Amino acid sequence: MVEELELDGLVMVGASHTYTDAAYLTNYFIENNVKTRIITVPCTIDNNLGHHMLELSVGFDTASKMYSQLIGNIMIDSASAVKYWYFIRLMGRNPSHLLLETALQSKPNLSLISEEISYKG
Repeated sequence: MVEELELDGLVMVGASHTYTDAAYLTNYFIENNVKTRIITVPCTIDNNLGHHMLELSVGFDTASKMYSQLIGNIMIDSASAVKYWYFIRLMGRNPSHLLLETALQSKPNLSLISEEISYKG
């Protein structure tokens, strides 16, 4: 398909699975003398792509700021309802970088980290 379209480059945006797919495609292109080159852009809200040259992935900063703002708004609303407990669950996978960053920004009373709970058993 890329040869039919005469593509010089292919940009793939995503996380670890995208990088795996890009590696397989690159090997295929090299073995079959396809001129298309692949560029990958790190994009994950989990911030689980690590490299000393990669400061931040696309999506993580936006997600952590948005969650922190929403949690901050709920904390302000909950200040008038002192007899209730508010539980907020954040999406994400291992590791909980998003939870940690959001907790640092919004400063909740307590943060439960699933990896730590399962580790301590």
